[in-house]
Order: sequence, then C-alpha cells, then structure tokens
Amino acid sequence: MNYRKLFFTAVVLSFQSAAAFAGDALVSPDYLQGKWGLDGKESCASATSKYVLFRNNGTVEVGRGDQVTRVGFWKITSDNTIVGHTLTAPTHHEDYHPFFRDSYRYEYMSPQVVSTEQNAFSVTIGSDLEKKTVTLTRCP
Repeated sequence: MNYRKLFFTAVVLSFQSAAAFAGDALVSPDYLQGKWGLDGKESCASATSKYVLFRNNGTVEVGRGDQVTRVGFWKITSDNTIVGHTLTAPTHHEDYHPFFRDSYRYEYMSPQVVSTEQNAFSVTIGSDLEKKTVTLTRCP
C-alpha cells in the first residue's frame, strides 16, 4: 500500500514539475513571427482594428487597418520579454501623448509574455503604477 502512495506522489510531482517547466518555456522568434490582431479573432478581417507584425529580420510594424503608425526593431529575451525600439508617426495621435502630436517620437517598450496558446498570447504592458494584460491573436 505504501508503494502505491509513493508511486502516486511521484507521478503527481512529476506532472506538476512538467507543468511548471512548460510555463517557463521560452517564446521563440519563430512563434512571434507574423501578423497579430489586438482586438480579438475578428480583428484580422477588420479594416479598423489594431495589429502588430513581427518580421523574421527583427523589424516590427504596428498599425490600424491599412495605416502603419509605428515601425521599429524587436527581440525576445530569455525571460519572455519582447523588447521593442519604435518610432511613431506624427499622423497618429494618442491622447496620452499630447506634446508629441506633430513630431515623430521614439518609444522603448518591454511587454512581458505571460501566457501562450497555439494562435494567441498575452502580455502585460504598462508601468508599476498601472499594468494591463493584452491578448494578441494570430492572423491568417
């Protein structure tokens, strides 16, 4: 009877270890490569939805519909952080940046990947004062 308990405990612990290891798995550049919608599955077909396009040459494009609003460079770090250095076009106005309306602006971004699925992943963005989770969905 004790052998059964020991065996069962060993099996449970090995599954927990495997699950913990899978959660720490690295996100690869190959996984991120492609176009991702920010407004759910239907965003890929919408002409007004936001998107992010990760290219395999390390460049990134962000836009809404068919208008590119931001370009730059990206890489993934060993702790599943996507590091981005981008330049935002002056034609794109964001309410939280009222002083940059008529000029290009550089931004450093470092969203942390918190979960992945086959065709979606979630990241946390923001500062320590205000963080939010955003889910991106792979576009065909």
